[in-house]
Amino acid sequence: MTSKISFSKLVRSEMRKLNWLLAVQIVTFVLFFPFRALMAMAMRQNELTRYGQADYSAVEQFCRNVGLGQIENTCVILCAGAVCALVAFIYVHSQVKQDFYHSLALKREELFAVKYIGSALTFVIAYLISQLLVILVGLFYQVATLQIAGEIVLAGVQGILFYLCSYSTTLVAVMLTGNLLTTVLGIGMFGAYLPMMIAIVESFQAAFWSTQVEATFQTTVSQLRWTSPWAWCLYATKRRTGSYEGVTGRIPGIGNLCQLVAIAAVLTLIALALYRIRKTEAGGRALAFSATEPVIKILAAVPVSLVAGLIVYQLVQSAPIELICILLFGALTCVVIEFIYRMDIRQVLSHKWHFAVTAVIACAVFFTFRLDLTGYDTYLPAEEELASMAVSDYRSMCVNYGENGEIMYVSSMRTRLDAMEWENFDTIWQLAQNGVENTKEAAGADVYDEEVTYIYFKYHLKNGKEVYRYYPVDTALFRETMNELIREDEFRELYYPISTWDDAYISKISSADVSIYGLTGEDLFEKMDETEDETESEAATTAETETGLVDEVSQVPEAEDETADETANESESESAYYYYEYYGSLEMSIPLSRLPELVAAYCEDLKVLSFEEINDSYGQLYFYFEGTYFSDIYPVSESYTNTLEVLKEVYEEQKE
Repeated sequence: MTSKISFSKLVRSEMRKLNWLLAVQIVTFVLFFPFRALMAMAMRQNELTRYGQADYSAVEQFCRNVGLGQIENTCVILCAGAVCALVAFIYVHSQVKQDFYHSLALKREELFAVKYIGSALTFVIAYLISQLLVILVGLFYQVATLQIAGEIVLAGVQGILFYLCSYSTTLVAVMLTGNLLTTVLGIGMFGAYLPMMIAIVESFQAAFWSTQVEATFQTTVSQLRWTSPWAWCLYATKRRTGSYEGVTGRIPGIGNLCQLVAIAAVLTLIALALYRIRKTEAGGRALAFSATEPVIKILAAVPVSLVAGLIVYQLVQSAPIELICILLFGALTCVVIEFIYRMDIRQVLSHKWHFAVTAVIACAVFFTFRLDLTGYDTYLPAEEELASMAVSDYRSMCVNYGENGEIMYVSSMRTRLDAMEWENFDTIWQLAQNGVENTKEAAGADVYDEEVTYIYFKYHLKNGKEVYRYYPVDTALFRETMNELIREDEFRELYYPISTWDDAYISKISSADVSIYGLTGEDLFEKMDETEDETESEAATTAETETGLVDEVSQVPEAEDETADETANESESESAYYYYEYYGSLEMSIPLSRLPELVAAYCEDLKVLSFEEINDSYGQLYFYFEGTYFSDIYPVSESYTNTLEVLKEVYEEQKE
């Protein structure tokens, strides 16, 4: 049995063999960590000398390049882990070298430990030297406080754990393969396969599910972190606010560090188990274990077939051609992988059952989406299963659905539907039913004509499940239904939250504008006056018919009142506000002092206008909130008589 002293000698001997690797890492890390920090500080000093000021303070400039949260540093560390694992265990790809090492008086576990520790120490030494030099650079520029130095040390510990995760993952790929080419392909498969499959699935959903709401890539960075140890490490480096925010980045908790330790430990044990059962004859072959050959081939061929089918679908949308391409590319992929396995062109057609399995899986997945065999596009829950529903048409409106006093910019249709749930959903369910019927008739194809309108729905089931859909609904039925719903005060307040604004909420608005397209201010308000005159004339004619009397001077006092109001409001005109007209359209800024009056007038218009009049509006009201870059956008047109009265007064004030 080997003693501890002999084991330590073996580790030192292994490190002497890897002196060149140690030297390369020292040079790389010194250039990338302390030298980069030194150059950043020198550039800041140059800015001060030339311009008398710098974009960042000395501490900020230093912390932007060192310590926690530096994703570029993590990438270098992960690459170092992969390289070290390949260098230390590349001998398993050679039968001659394996025979030599396995002839030594060492158990495989001990040989594994010697190689693992010896190569890992080259990284640890080089990395700690670079981190020490980083602290010295900070001391030289008098920015390395105790907290910053502590975070650099913590970043060093985290960096070593990142290295071990990358090292162990690469080691598993080395043990599963028999030559450098397949090892590199295996590393790529470990890192990119799951993200690639997620992208393919989401692409299929966007292409084939015509009723999907916001059919875009929904996968977030937090979800991608589960796809590989490298992704986990990169996510751990990601800068994000939290209760453990430090000077240089987010301070990892004990739990985060323990997770990294667990990942590295589990992968190392897997690599050791594979090393123990790996045969010497595996050196030089594509894969070390023949049982993995069909699995890897099928896992690689199926995505290629699916992508080929999807591309052809986007080009021609012909099921026979799609089927041919799926089979063709599946077969070609199997042939190429079989050639990599055997390196013999005569054996590329062996194991035909691999292709058969690939074809069955790829066709099953593709045509399940293609023909909507899961019934996604025609989903309609029963009324008794629902707790509430929401409905919304697509508009260029951007509406804030936060509670009074809270600014919550709505960036997605799903968020908007969440805020519009209504328990009296009978008529909404009937709209959804009509949409499902139209979807069935369209057979998954998009239908764009005047007879249908694409409407967004949300089902909130009693079991807590939330489902979002996008259906083509008969336009006439939709408008008729919405005209009924908009008369309900509760529904109108949900659909147009401006109806619930109070003074505290209005006070948070920093500016307000209006854009009315197609008409200048003169045309718009003259048309408005003509409408008023016609209304008054009709009323006067009616009065004359009934009483035979017409008070010809009844309008004079009103004109005087209007003149008086205009004179009184002139004092409120502020040069900071504006109006201008271009291409026959009106653009106007609203004084903040007129906002309560404008909002109240707008709400009165919403109570009397039909949904069609609101929906067909060609102008927009913009309300900008303090501390945000976003605005609420509401429709406006010549039908909004109360709103136009306020706008007319503002227009005339500013015109003066």
